[in-house]
Amino acid sequence: MRKFLATFKLTYFNKLKSKAFIISTILFMLAIIGLANADKIIKMFDDGQDNIAVVTKDERVFQYIKKTNESLHKGVHYKKLSASKVDQALKDESIDQAYMIHTEGDRISATIKASKQPSEIDQKELQTILTQFQSQKVAQKLGLTPNEQKELFTPSTVDTKVIKVGEGQSIDQNEKAFSSFIVMIGSLLMMFIIINYANQIAMEVATEKTSRVSEMIITSVKPSLHIIAKITAVLSVALTQIAAIGLTVIACVFFFDLGKTLKGLDFVFTPHITRLIIFGIIFLIIGVFTYVIFAAILGNLTARIEDMGQTLMPLTMLMIASFYTGYIGGLTNPDNIFIKITSYVPFFSPFVTFARLSIPETPTYEAIIAIVIHLVLILVLFYFATKSYQNAVLTFEKGWWKAFKRVIQK
Repeated sequence: MRKFLATFKLTYFNKLKSKAFIISTILFMLAIIGLANADKIIKMFDDGQDNIAVVTKDERVFQYIKKTNESLHKGVHYKKLSASKVDQALKDESIDQAYMIHTEGDRISATIKASKQPSEIDQKELQTILTQFQSQKVAQKLGLTPNEQKELFTPSTVDTKVIKVGEGQSIDQNEKAFSSFIVMIGSLLMMFIIINYANQIAMEVATEKTSRVSEMIITSVKPSLHIIAKITAVLSVALTQIAAIGLTVIACVFFFDLGKTLKGLDFVFTPHITRLIIFGIIFLIIGVFTYVIFAAILGNLTARIEDMGQTLMPLTMLMIASFYTGYIGGLTNPDNIFIKITSYVPFFSPFVTFARLSIPETPTYEAIIAIVIHLVLILVLFYFATKSYQNAVLTFEKGWWKAFKRVIQK
């Protein structure tokens, strides 16, 4: 046990103090803090209050535009201005835009003047407001009462809600968008961590082997104990980074009002979202464990550092296939038979099952089955990692396939 701890501590603290770990962790934390404070950062670089001039002879039109727009845009100031002063005001940047209102009988039209191209949203909003005012004006001319006008102009509402037959589970558009966002961030995070630590453990093992350090190691510690300590140390570093990211998210919720920001976007932590986050964390850890141990096996089979890229190619292709199957297939068509099957396939399930859980129709027991399958796989990979290191530690054959056959035959 003492020899195991010595190898574990040496590897763990070396990785923990490495520039790659420190820089990547800080970048992750800064990115999370930046996202949590996105609204504040935007305000810092904002030019300040927007000023919009309204050019019209009809005071009612001005008041209607002002009242309607100020309820939609709190940081915008509206004022009346004569047509002759608009161009100069735009040049002086005392106003950002000018609404030139033209009235011909009951018809109302407008031109937006600005120093830069107005957005389509601005045009649509002004068009909607003027259409409403024009309709009210015509309704008054026809002698409709205020209540009749209210009934006439009350828009119909259309929303979407998916109901699961038999269980009554439902999910609205906001919850669907939030769950898709969680899957996107979680999948990208999982892929980055896997690539990072899979390369680290493979290089760690291959470097020892090619530098003949392994010849000295096996005289003082069992090969199986040494490789287990190495893998456990690298996995512990990965867990440390995941914990740092998780603590940063929690800190943002309490110190930077991240929870309030999410509520402002109608992102609410429902039981479905809570289930998705819990299983997302589990699949993140399981996925990292699986691919890192598999990378250690491939590192054991590498005789030269120059061959490392070629040796890791199967792992890279497998991970990319898993990522896109989950990210594209799992989100867009989770009930497809191919997607359902791959959610139980080792190496694929951390990405695919996680994505399928973004909809409440996916039963929880399917995720539990995928987890159990992967836990068994991790044990098998751990056993094979120790066996391959023990049998290939002094093997320097070119080509990982030859080394693999040699390990299997022993």
